[in-house]
Amino acid sequence: MIEQYLSAKWALNADFHNQMAALALRRMASGKTPFVAGGEIAGPYLAWDDEDDDRDAVASTGYEWLSKAHTDKGQVVIIPIVGTMTRYGGLCTYGSETYASWIMEANQDPAIAGIVLELNTPGGQVDGTEMLGEVIRQSEKPIVAFVTGMAASAGYWIASQADYIMLESETTAEVGSIGVLATHYDYTGFLEKEGYKITIIRADGSEDKALFNSVEPLSEAVLAETKEILNTIRDTFIDIVKAGRPGIGEVFTGKMYVGRDALKLGMCDGFGYLGDAVAKVLELAPAA
Repeated sequence: MIEQYLSAKWALNADFHNQMAALALRRMASGKTPFVAGGEIAGPYLAWDDEDDDRDAVASTGYEWLSKAHTDKGQVVIIPIVGTMTRYGGLCTYGSETYASWIMEANQDPAIAGIVLELNTPGGQVDGTEMLGEVIRQSEKPIVAFVTGMAASAGYWIASQADYIMLESETTAEVGSIGVLATHYDYTGFLEKEGYKITIIRADGSEDKALFNSVEPLSEAVLAETKEILNTIRDTFIDIVKAGRPGIGEVFTGKMYVGRDALKLGMCDGFGYLGDAVAKVLELAPAA
């Protein structure tokens, strides 16, 4: 996954980014992978018997192992979106593709009355976020975004497309960080210290190949082009949030907002716990 860390564009909480970048760089400087690779991705909502021979099939579907609240009006499926968001999963989390497939499967499941997205994420990769947000927006069954700790950046992008946003606390839950960034790591000094000198040779006519890399200084032209791309993504981000939250205030500088301030600015609709989020889904669900 190293190419994701080095070249991807991120809608990610800045504090989280800086902490993880420092950790990754320290590991890489000592010759290790950026993060410890997990052989299995499993969370509190997906488990299997250690003797289960069909583990691959379980991991590839997962929908039937999601927690579901059983009520008189039908079931409410709880989809956990926890940790750093990527398109295909990693960093001990599922991917946006999987979340989207679960939402679509819930829409096809006659037993399901609605969906709760349980969010505690600093955001993540831009790639896949717009797709997941659109799947949430198009859901025929009501979706409540329930924020426990934070829904930052890409996390708020998708939360803004839900029918209702509920925060667990007025003071400890937070949302925001509406912005986009890309990180360039310059390893030239480190490589020179280690005795390496790297030369990139490009074929004739390939002068624009891989100009955003970690072993060459970024030119002003590449910096300007990268910023233009990030600005375009940010504009899309803001347009989508405004469409999902028409009454939202001016909250687009990348700042995070705690619950009580988020409510005043139209970034959320109320407060409660998971049971309250389930009740709100049932309230939004059409009568049978």
